[in-house]
Amino acid sequence: MNLSRSFGILCLILALLALPASADGEDSGTLVGYYFTSDGCSHCAHVNPHLLGDWLETHPNLVVAEYELATRPGNYAVLAEMDRTYHTGLTVPFVFVSSGTVFTGDTGILSGVPALLEALERDPASRPAGSLSLESLDPASLSGMPRIWHGDRILIRTGPGGDGTVLRSLLSDPDPAGVLGKARWTRVTPVVVTHPGVQAAFQHAVQLDGWIFQWNGEDVQGDGNDGTITPEPTTTPGECEVPPPLEVGKIVTLAAVNAINPCGLAILIVVLLSIITRTPDQRRRVLLAGLAFTAAVFIFYFIYGVVMVALFQMVPQLASWRIWLTRLLGVVAIVIGLLYIRDAFSWTPPSPSTAIPKGWKGTLKRLLDRVSSPAGAFLIGAVVTLFLLPCTIGPYIISCGILSAYDLTAAVPYLLLYNVIFVLPMLAVTLLVYLGISRLSDVKDWRERSVRRMRLIAGVAILLLGILIALGIL
Repeated sequence: MNLSRSFGILCLILALLALPASADGEDSGTLVGYYFTSDGCSHCAHVNPHLLGDWLETHPNLVVAEYELATRPGNYAVLAEMDRTYHTGLTVPFVFVSSGTVFTGDTGILSGVPALLEALERDPASRPAGSLSLESLDPASLSGMPRIWHGDRILIRTGPGGDGTVLRSLLSDPDPAGVLGKARWTRVTPVVVTHPGVQAAFQHAVQLDGWIFQWNGEDVQGDGNDGTITPEPTTTPGECEVPPPLEVGKIVTLAAVNAINPCGLAILIVVLLSIITRTPDQRRRVLLAGLAFTAAVFIFYFIYGVVMVALFQMVPQLASWRIWLTRLLGVVAIVIGLLYIRDAFSWTPPSPSTAIPKGWKGTLKRLLDRVSSPAGAFLIGAVVTLFLLPCTIGPYIISCGILSAYDLTAAVPYLLLYNVIFVLPMLAVTLLVYLGISRLSDVKDWRERSVRRMRLIAGVAILLLGILIALGIL
């Protein structure tokens, strides 16, 4: 997380807790609890039917601001900042009421929350210090992608925007249809909100700016207000359109480090040498061969990235441990960085952990010797991506692990960006040779002289990035 985003979330949490117990009139006795959960968590499944089900019926004073982690990646930042500020931990489930009132684990929540609600119903003065009522809650100011539950109503954030006063009134006013009569909205199809143990259906739904409001009971008349219709969201309820921009720096850094890895350049040089040897007077053929090889590497590495992100996402248990998974990837980066640094100073051949395994090199050489055309260069480029994986997979795995917290469609642009950066040195070598700015033999000599330096630069960069990720700074 970058510092500005972290500071913004911290200020928001502190501002919320500093609000007076009553903001819009007399305190109704409601109590707002922030519920952190994940659909991949078995303990959360024990809590969901009660906290998001029957307690909403039996305790009309309960308001739940739910932050679900498995399907809404934007909520991880809120979870991490909550831990930094209040040391709540990075595991779910837990319910945060105030700095001194936190219920963790299914047992703690199932026993503690009902007792607190019943005490509040008997004596409103028993409200925990620093806790919020519905009257003092501003839904529009909340970070992340929450769902806010109250009785048989729910607000679902779908994007930025929203009028906090209108949103709060929709949850609290006995006549939500009357509130909508003074607001701009458009009718949408109600969404069944599902969690393990919960399937909440609603009769009516409208879209207001960056929120969907769903409720049961009397419907609002008409379709919108004053002829002004807010466009329907382009994303599904509760999902960000794109991942937070804070991930760009990590992805660009890892891609740049991967791009200076000498393995891919070495193979490209051999391919171009093979073409030049067979057709020394056809420089255009060298250009096409270099471009074809680079295109093959780009396409197949992109496919590998999509597969790796999907594999990470196929394990739902990872969702509730996302913060720890990210830090584990940081540790992996530290190990990879140390291996690169070791190989930079080693007088022995690089280890298989950072170079092509020795047993593969004979097969690879026989394939490269057969390249005689741009089409052949493309086919060889597709095949040798498998040989390159041991040499280049480390930073890519880390990137895919980070991107797995996001919807696959949102991760794709970052995978494309990663691979554009990854193949830039290959494009540069191809153009330098084609334009005659540098001879291929000079490029080959430079690569052999600089291989240790490139490993050292890559190793130091990966090591530093891994430390920052493992410490939670990035």
